[in-house]
Amino acid sequence: MLKLTSANFQLAILKLFNLILGVGYFPDIWNQGLKSPIFKNGDKFDLNNSRGICVNSNQGKVFCSIINVLSKSQIGYIPKHRTTDHIYTLNTLIDKHVHQNNTKIYACFIDFQKAFDSIWHTAALMLHTLFYKVIESGVGGKTYDIIKSMYTSNMCSVKIGKKRTEFFNQGRGLRQGCNLSPALFNIYINELATTLEKSSVPGVSLHKSEVKCLLFADYLCLLSPTAHGLQQSLDLLEQYCQTLALSVNPKKTKILIFQRRSRSQGIRPKFSIGTKYIEYCTHYNYLDLKISSTGHLNEAVNELREKAHRTF
Repeated sequence: MLKLTSANFQLAILKLFNLILGVGYFPDIWNQGLKSPIFKNGDKFDLNNSRGICVNSNQGKVFCSIINVLSKSQIGYIPKHRTTDHIYTLNTLIDKHVHQNNTKIYACFIDFQKAFDSIWHTAALMLHTLFYKVIESGVGGKTYDIIKSMYTSNMCSVKIGKKRTEFFNQGRGLRQGCNLSPALFNIYINELATTLEKSSVPGVSLHKSEVKCLLFADYLCLLSPTAHGLQQSLDLLEQYCQTLALSVNPKKTKILIFQRRSRSQGIRPKFSIGTKYIEYCTHYNYLDLKISSTGHLNEAVNELREKAHRTF
């Protein structure tokens, strides 16, 4: 919509944006959002199956898109990176270790429970908050002041049907639909990738490096050449989640062992996060692409072909 406005209006927007950047304050009117619960799937009467989508100012969204605020393992929503980057990396690892060397890759696909909604803005323990992580990442000055003003007074009204609640201040969660939210989440969770990279946990070798995890926003895949190594990564993840108040959904988190079909299954090791055991699966939809335990993408190709046929 803003692209179709006159040159004079665009100039006024430019001056407004420069003023905001100069004073380091996010306008109060842009901090007001209208949130509606959107049903995803499953039982409609279970609130966990709905996601709150917040409608905010269009001008505020455009402004957030120009603010530039990670570990190489984290590429979620970063310009010039796509979900297929991690799929290509995973496919390369499978081809090298499973198809060529006939060895196993132990993988755990993690599902964080309401990850974007779980982040505290401020708390008694500052090390656990969004503001601290933003400062720790090197963001400061007016950019930090703007982010802080966005979340210090993050007002929201819930809309259901034609009825609305009064506006209230949200002390937790990232702004849904905001262009800046994915980058802030990347900053918040980036410590997990760097912790795994620096740990002694064995990773899957690729050229002269080791891949221990693949992280696309809140889509996390832990990788190890051994069962013990994967459990070590899960233990580190559990500690990290306790520190930053994130929780893993054990029902949607799955273990997948990549191996040749001809290999004997034997007794499969048990994996757990905390006190909860994780189930095995033979297929997993990773970044919307179906991956099998053999590492072949035949089923994924067939699914994409069927979707294309239905479209046309």
